[in-house]
Amino acid sequence: MTTSDERTGEPREDRSERRRTEPEADASSTATYLVERRAILDRALRDEDHSTLSSIMRRNPPVPVALLALGPAQVRERFVKWLRNANIDIELASSATDALVRLGERTHALLFTDRLELVEAVRQLHAGSASHVIFVDIDGKVGARQALRRGANDCMPAEAGGEEFWAHLTTARRIASLASALQLALTDNRILSTIDELTRCGSRRFFEHEFPREVERAVRLRRPLSLVMSDIDHFKAVNDSHGHDVGDEVLREFAARLNHGLRLGEDWVARIGGEEFAVVLPEVASEEAFQIAQRLCERVWGSPHETAAGPLQVTGSFGVCAFEPLRGERRTSVHALVKAADAALYESKRAGRNRVTAVPTA
Repeated sequence: MTTSDERTGEPREDRSERRRTEPEADASSTATYLVERRAILDRALRDEDHSTLSSIMRRNPPVPVALLALGPAQVRERFVKWLRNANIDIELASSATDALVRLGERTHALLFTDRLELVEAVRQLHAGSASHVIFVDIDGKVGARQALRRGANDCMPAEAGGEEFWAHLTTARRIASLASALQLALTDNRILSTIDELTRCGSRRFFEHEFPREVERAVRLRRPLSLVMSDIDHFKAVNDSHGHDVGDEVLREFAARLNHGLRLGEDWVARIGGEEFAVVLPEVASEEAFQIAQRLCERVWGSPHETAAGPLQVTGSFGVCAFEPLRGERRTSVHALVKAADAALYESKRAGRNRVTAVPTA
C-alpha cells in the first residue's frame, strides 16, 4: 500500500482535449451523459435481457408518431390529413423496406399499412418495433380476422364512413397520447433514478447497477478499470459549525470539482454515501488513476469553497484501486474492488487526510 500527498500538474495534452471544461449543473443534461455511458455498456454487453419490456425501457419509449406505409397515393394523402387533424405527428415511409429501417431505428407508437407482409416483418423486429400496428384494408377483401392473425392489432377501412371508422381513429389518437405520456414519465424516472438530486452526480442506485457492468465490460474487452473512492474531510464539523445548508453547498462544490476535468462519455462520478463519492475511470490503469486522483485532491483544496458562511477551506481523502485484466483470464469481484478502494480511502484518513492512497492492482 502506497500513500502520497504529492501534487501534480494539469492532465497531459493528449487527454486534456477529451476532458470536460465545465461541471455539469443541469440534472437532465447530467442524466443524459450518464445514460449515454449506460448505452455504451449495453453495446459492450450483448447477452443481457432482451425481453420486450426491458428492451423498450433500455431504448426510448415509443415516440408519439404514426408511421405511414400506405401504397395508393390517394389513400396515403387522406390518412395524412386525418391524422394531422387529430394532432398526431406522422412520418411517411416510401416503401416496406424504408418502413422497416425507420422502425428499426426507433419505436413508433403507431404503424398504418396496407401490406400484410410488412405487418409480419414488423413482428419479427426487436421488441415488435411498433407498439400498435393498424392494417388498412384498402378494398375490403382481407378482413379483420386475417389481418389480426398475421400480427396486426387493429384493422380499419380506407374510407371515412360511420362511427366504426372514427372509433378506430380515436383509439389511435389515444395510443399516441399514451406514448407521449410514457415518454415524459420515463424521462422523469430516468433522471430520478440516475441522478443524486443534491450534487447532480450519479446516484447510489446508478452506481450499484452500472459499476458491476463496468467490471464485466473490462473483463470482456480485457481493458483496465480504476475506481477512486473519496470523501470530504471533517464534514461533520462543517455541518455542526455552519448548518446543513452550508454543508449542502460544500457537497455540491466538492462534486463539481470531482466532475471537472473528467472525460466526457467515459469517466463518471456517483455519490454513494453522505459525503462519500466514487469516481469510475474506464480504460484507465493504476498509474494514471493515481495521477488523476492526485489532481482531484489538489482541485478540492486548491481554492476555498464559497458558501453562505464565507469561504471555507475544504479537503478530501482519496483511495484508488485498479483492475487490469490484460493477461490471462483474470477476473475480480465488484465487492473486492469496492472493498480495496475503501481500504485505501481509510488509509488516507488514518495517515492524516488530504491525500491519495493506492492499493496494489486487484
